[in-house]
Amino acid sequence: MAFSKITRFILYVIAGISLLVVLHFYVSPKTVNYDELEMRVEAALNPVDMTPAALPAVDTTAQDSTAIEEVASESAPPTAAVIAPADVNLKDYLSGWERMVWFRTDIALIWAYILVLITLLASIIFPLIAVISNTKALVRLLFVLAGAAVLVIISYLMSSDASIDIIGYTGTENSDPGTLKMIDTVLFVTYILFGMAIGSILYAIISKTFKK
Repeated sequence: MAFSKITRFILYVIAGISLLVVLHFYVSPKTVNYDELEMRVEAALNPVDMTPAALPAVDTTAQDSTAIEEVASESAPPTAAVIAPADVNLKDYLSGWERMVWFRTDIALIWAYILVLITLLASIIFPLIAVISNTKALVRLLFVLAGAAVLVIISYLMSSDASIDIIGYTGTENSDPGTLKMIDTVLFVTYILFGMAIGSILYAIISKTFKK
């Protein structure tokens, strides 16, 4: 009973957090001037240096003023340049809530990853708890795992790492001993399981016949 209450409480907490994340994603942009926020972030990430650059030296020995103007216009650099900062900390430009609004997609993705992790853990932990609490089910599970291990070992011992002759194939992909051994092991496991399935079907049919 206590375990059931804890599980229900955890589910309520997860559902509540999920609801808050969804509301934050859709509603939070309406709490700020989002256009102005985008402009501030753009200015922080791509600042512009408005310091005028020094004018280059012009050859005054040119024969006329037109030539001097052409030389100056060709060699003069732009007055503004975009600076690419190595590391910009948005804490210096945005408040805490504005950062949460700006990174709302990242928050939603992180929570989605957490939900996937919780689901995987639950799918593993809860069945284990159910099996451990039931001694007979635990014994049956151990027998199944032991039988599967024996089946794989027998299949591995029966497998071969000899190269496969494939008609029309001239490559070397069929000559790796480790890969060939693994493929042969999987094939033998498949054959044995298929034979066991056929045998169980025949046994069920024959046993029903004799019982009648």
